Amino acid sequence: MKKPIIFAFLIYILDQLSKLAVSHFLPYGSSISVIKPLAFFNIVKVQNTGIAFSLLQNKNFIFMVLVFCFLLVLIIWLYKNRSKIPSLQKYAFCFVIAGGFGNLTDRLFRGAVVDFLDFGINYLRWPSFNIADSAVCIGTFLILLDIIISARSQKSAGGK
Repeated sequence: MKKPIIFAFLIYILDQLSKLAVSHFLPYGSSISVIKPLAFFNIVKVQNTGIAFSLLQNKNFIFMVLVFCFLLVLIIWLYKNRSKIPSLQKYAFCFVIAGGFGNLTDRLFRGAVVDFLDFGINYLRWPSFNIADSAVCIGTFLILLDIIISARSQKSAGGK
């Protein structure tokens, strides 16, 4: 379980350093075009007091409490079940935990989550996000993928 924890810590550090750099070098609301054709990829500086896609704005305290409780329960569950959880899922849960702590840190110390990755084509934009958001999504995807693969393996093993 040591390697997944170190991996989670590295994701958390990368997330916080990237947000620190954006916060330090980019004025609020500004944008730097990274991939210029069709304005496909930009670095922006926006803040989000809500949840995904800026829903439920200005509920920062509620989200801090909910996220902290969720992460605490997840860590305790992960620790108690570490011998039963497949390796891929351990890493995946650590992705989710790192991302959760990354955004929780923003809420605690910045009052909002710093989002800076902006993708789209011209005016058709995906909502801005950050490395922590990506980690949560990747971790969730890996957990679901592993569950589906395990279910198929068990189903095919039982059918033989």
